[in-house]
Amino acid sequence: MLVDAGIGPAGGEAAEWLGVSGRLPGLLGQVGVGVEDVDAVVLTHVHLDHVGWASDGVRVGFPRAEYVVQRDELEHVRGGVTYDQRIRPIEEAGQLRVVDGTAMVRGARLLPTPGHTPGHQSVVTERAILGGDVFVHAAQARRPEVTYVYERDPARAVTSRREVLALAATLGVPIAAAHPPAALSSTGDPVASAGTGEDVCPPYKL
Repeated sequence: MLVDAGIGPAGGEAAEWLGVSGRLPGLLGQVGVGVEDVDAVVLTHVHLDHVGWASDGVRVGFPRAEYVVQRDELEHVRGGVTYDQRIRPIEEAGQLRVVDGTAMVRGARLLPTPGHTPGHQSVVTERAILGGDVFVHAAQARRPEVTYVYERDPARAVTSRREVLALAATLGVPIAAAHPPAALSSTGDPVASAGTGEDVCPPYKL
């Protein structure tokens, strides 16, 4: 199972916007995982920097995977450019699984965490909460009331941050969000890692 599908290749919309091309297929290859090996792709939300390798606009990026998205998120993006270029091919291929609220995927629990987008979701495992863009800066873990311009519903985003922090404290696991450079504890502290930041984590079997 893969959570989110990265920036995408050079020349893609997200790569142009961010000024850097994605490396996801190569990084997966470094730990022995090919695109055909991925059997599920959970999309925390449908923003360009999270769906860049989901499809190329024609072909599905992970041909044997079911892609999982919240219904509220799908309805939010349906008809837009990102839907047409990244999600429509998946839906037309019959590989899109749409869920409403909490669901289980490959032993992990999907938790709705709306605010950043209407159908944003996080992934809860026994080792971490994979939080997508619930937190886009480490400061939000210490002060969850801090909002930013790209939140569709700031009040709901604040509630989601508080809920994720409380859940992380209860479970005793870190929060791995997409943009902060390190995983975060439930108190907002960076979680120390033995890696250099360029290391590729090996796959973990749920």
